[in-house]
Order: sequence, then structure tokens, then C-alpha cells
Amino acid sequence: MSDLMVGLTTGTRVAVRTQIDPAPAYGPTLTDTVGELVALDDEQVHIATRTGEVVLRRDLVVAARAIPPKPTRRGAPHRAITIEDLHLVMTKGQPGLEEDWLGTKGAGWLLRAGAGWTGRSNSALPVGDPGLPLPEAVDAVESRYRERELAPVVMLPRPVGAGTSDDPLGALLLQRGWLEGHPADVLTGRTETLLHGAGPSPTGYSLQASDAADEAWLAGGSPRLLQHLDAARRIPALPPRQVFLTARDAAGHVAGVVRVAPADGWAGIFGLHVDPDHRGRGPGRWLTVEALRAAADAGASLTYLQVEPGNEPAQRLHRGLGMTAHHDYVYPAGLQDSARP
Repeated sequence: MSDLMVGLTTGTRVAVRTQIDPAPAYGPTLTDTVGELVALDDEQVHIATRTGEVVLRRDLVVAARAIPPKPTRRGAPHRAITIEDLHLVMTKGQPGLEEDWLGTKGAGWLLRAGAGWTGRSNSALPVGDPGLPLPEAVDAVESRYRERELAPVVMLPRPVGAGTSDDPLGALLLQRGWLEGHPADVLTGRTETLLHGAGPSPTGYSLQASDAADEAWLAGGSPRLLQHLDAARRIPALPPRQVFLTARDAAGHVAGVVRVAPADGWAGIFGLHVDPDHRGRGPGRWLTVEALRAAADAGASLTYLQVEPGNEPAQRLHRGLGMTAHHDYVYPAGLQDSARP
């Protein structure tokens, strides 16, 4: 198989450039096809375009890349994508060790379990129709997570300014006694535009990039990561494309780390952590900028990250680079041993 298609999976929106065969005597010799990749084998590439399915010869492919889902609203691409579509992209950057669906795969509720490390990897994500009435769907979530000896948790996306009780699912969970956890903001931006605010690099630091998390990168992670080292070793290894960045000071000590996960024309920035002794000296901003460069190098034209509203230094950093709020989400959680008649 040609390496040009490596990393592209069915269901991804792609742009594929192929040679025209036979080559015309005059005019262009290449053509582009844009749409959803529906099948791929050693010989053919099947793409569903807006005018119907197109079958391309694999040996004629000269370039291929994932592109963001087609916007359903007007505006800049990083703003026009729906909340649901953006979350489906984001799940590829931080998956669960176990994943299951209520309803149709890719269009229902995604149930994730990840040994307790991060809410993103240990929660149900309601992005569509679970195939059950809402109360029964919540019953199913509670049952699935009790089976895994985890508290049932839902990652509930909310439009900017909306409350949990404004959402029918959120209102039901609160009525059932679920507790509302801390919210997180989802910030997005055009990668190229964000890099315009890069600024100078701090002095006295060096940078190491790798496609896997080594022990130094793990040791430089957040306290919560260090408490869940087994899961932290396994979950970041799941996405097919990764860039792990480690900043070191002049003595070789780890000053900070960050992870970049490209998928579907987007890149997610995860796990930014700076050692307390180096905060305020510039490595946090530098790591973020280098993460954006890695995203651009991977062909990701759009970038997202998630940050708590109360994390003022991180909010200043990311918004100062030009990222803006797309929406937020909250984690309603039930009791681990809750049972319903």
C-alpha cells in the first residue's frame, strides 16, 4: 500500500489528488476529489462526494490528507463546526481504553472507560440518538459504568452561556440526583493565525520531540497523570498520530511537556504542564507555540484545546494567542453504587 493514505480511516473527510489517466495532451494532469472516505483497499479508494460516490485507483494517488468536517453553520471554519462534530474529532485525540456505543456507531452516545484517568476517557458523550428513550438511555449508562466499577459520568456539551438544566439530558440527570462537576471551555482557532502571535522563544531551554511518550515526558506530567501512570502510558498511545514535546532547562531537567494529536484536519493540544519552578519564565507559551507548529507540520489547519475556566494563567496564554471559546462542557456524575428500580 502507498504511504500516502496512511492515517486516513473510513468515515474521515478527505481531499485526494490523483493523476488523470490517460494524461491529456493539454491542460491539467491532476484532479482533486473531496468527500468522505467510505472504503479503502490495496487497489481502490472510494469517496462519497456531494455528487455521488467516486472510485479512484490507488496507484494514481499523488497526495491525500484529512480535512475538517464540512461546516454546517456560516463563519470561520473553527467556529462553524457543530459542537457534536467537534466532539467526535476531539474523542480521537483522547479516546478511552474501552469504547462502546448506545445507538448507531458514530451517531449515538459514546461510552468510554479509561481506568479512571481524565473525564474525557471515562465518560458517556451524548452526540446523537442513543436509540432509547432518554430515561432508559441514562439507565443503560448507569448500568454500563457500574459493570466497570466506575461512577457513571456524562460529558455534557453546552453552548456558550447555557446551563446544565437548559439541556433535557442535563435536567434529567440533575433530577436524578447526579452532581454537576467542574466545567471546561473548548477553545479553537486557525492554526496559522494562532502562530502569528508566537513571539520569541525563551532562553536557556531545549526541546525534544517524539512520536511516543517516554519516561521523561511522563515524569513531567501533571500530578493527576502521575497518579494514573498505567493509564497515562496506554491512552496517549492509542491515536495513530502523535507528537510529544518535552522542554528541558540548561541542566537537562524537564521543565514542561505537552502532547499534540492531529485528526481530521484538526489538532488537539493536550497535557500541557509546566514544572512550578519554571512557571512565569516562558516555557508554557513556548511549548504551546511549538505544539501549534507541530500541528501545522501535520497538516492540521485548525486547533482545539480544553481548559478550565478558573485556570487564569492558561486562559490568558491561549486566548492571548488568539483562541476563542467554541462552547463548554460539564461532567454530571452519579454515584458509583447507585441503583435504580
